[in-house]
Amino acid sequence: MKKSLIMSALLCAFSVPAAYAQSNVTLYGVIDGAIAVSKVRGGDTRIGFDNGIWAGSRFGIRETEDLGSGYSIGFILEQGFKTFSGEAMNLSKAFARQSTLSITAPFGEAAFGRTGGLSSDCGTYTILHGSSLWTSYYNNGNIYGTFILSDRYDNMAVYKTPSFNGSTVTLMYSNGIGGDSEKWFRNDHYYGVGYEYAAGKALFSAIWEMYDNKTLGYKASNVFTVGGSYDFGWATLYGAYQYANHSSRLSDYVRPDSMGKDGANQHGFSASIGIPAAGGTAKLQGNYGIGKIKGAEDDDYRLWSVATAYEYPISKRTLFYTYAGYGRGKKAVSSVDNYNSWTISSGLSHNF
Repeated sequence: MKKSLIMSALLCAFSVPAAYAQSNVTLYGVIDGAIAVSKVRGGDTRIGFDNGIWAGSRFGIRETEDLGSGYSIGFILEQGFKTFSGEAMNLSKAFARQSTLSITAPFGEAAFGRTGGLSSDCGTYTILHGSSLWTSYYNNGNIYGTFILSDRYDNMAVYKTPSFNGSTVTLMYSNGIGGDSEKWFRNDHYYGVGYEYAAGKALFSAIWEMYDNKTLGYKASNVFTVGGSYDFGWATLYGAYQYANHSSRLSDYVRPDSMGKDGANQHGFSASIGIPAAGGTAKLQGNYGIGKIKGAEDDDYRLWSVATAYEYPISKRTLFYTYAGYGRGKKAVSSVDNYNSWTISSGLSHNF
């Protein structure tokens, strides 16, 4: 009996280090920086360093533990920083880009924490398609300068179905966009339902997102976005369309007191192409938006922008890129800096 107990103790002692040795915790990240020349209409020309233009500079930690029988548990902790100063992008959060705990099973994946919304183009669960330029590029040329896209939100609950012949459905809910985080019913809430098809050379997504705007006191915003791309080999074509109803996005720019509770309605369009060229990819994109601010004196507005970029992989982990973009806003947004500017930049992006 004593021999059996001794052997059991020895086996336990040796099995603990073995379990730790099987850990697959991964440290990863991106370091991205560029030199840019830019000008806002009516302002001075700026020459300087910009951070995270092709991809946001970040470091992260992730792990997935296989529990067997199709079950696993994982986490992602990710923070952003400014390449040229080392300063955190969000000083109030230790992991501002993403902080999620996930459970994967044969019936799908569930995740909880902070992550990007369905159309945010950031985080693990975004399904935005239809644009050749990442939203980390400048707003005077990428899709974010025209479309109304979601952000990263706290207190997210996410469910993603298994893939059925390339099709998946993702459900999202956040009870903590803003306001008192201890009282769910008083917070700004985010709701999202998305369908994604990814098979072969085709990508497509259809997204519905709703923001209840309780803090602003506006009507709830409903945003519908569809987009996709197809790789023909000689080129990849991209296209997207969006309709936003009672959007509150312009409240940050255009006479907040005069917009009223109805916000703005907007149609957005984007078309772009990516062509293999000299070992890299040349890209051209155009975006157009037309909208109406409800209850404002100068209620109509137009947004348009055009941009081009060239991306060249120096190695498997390092990319050179150059970008030029030009955007304009008309009528109610004619004086908004974000919509009236041009930028030329070149930079490097290295991932590890």
